[in-house]
Amino acid sequence: MDFKTLGENSPIYIVHKKPFLFEMGTLKSKGTKAPANMNPFLPQPAPQTIDVVVSVNGSDEVLPGTPANLEVVEYRNTYYSTTPEGAQQAIANLMQMAANGIAEQAYYQSVQTEGEKAMERLNPQYAEGKRQARTIEDLQKRQDEQGKMLSDIYQMMQKIAPKS
Repeated sequence: MDFKTLGENSPIYIVHKKPFLFEMGTLKSKGTKAPANMNPFLPQPAPQTIDVVVSVNGSDEVLPGTPANLEVVEYRNTYYSTTPEGAQQAIANLMQMAANGIAEQAYYQSVQTEGEKAMERLNPQYAEGKRQARTIEDLQKRQDEQGKMLSDIYQMMQKIAPKS
């Protein structure tokens, strides 16, 4: 069912992209939008777009210039659907995009890891810089551990020292 055939209080299925959120609202009202460049001396085509007002959780969202013949429209990073099937398709598309993003993330992570290895093999200065960075990191960890041990020893000494 497209937007032009919806009646008041018809359900509207809403899928927000970022952050992802699914909501349901109702059609509060719709109004025709006159086509641009109207010539009063020529027969006028039926309006191609309508202004739609959707009520969601007690507030109204206006969708200006909504294509009247569509079941699903995207407005301000949100899908509005007149049918559950349209909302399901929008959600499925977002899920596929997320799966693709996760796969790309794994790819880029492998490029980073394998790229580091290749750079170390190809560039002795790069390898030396990485080795020095690892050595400094290891020394800092040891220093932190020794500081904690000294603190623990000091606390034990405080407990066993005679009080004067």
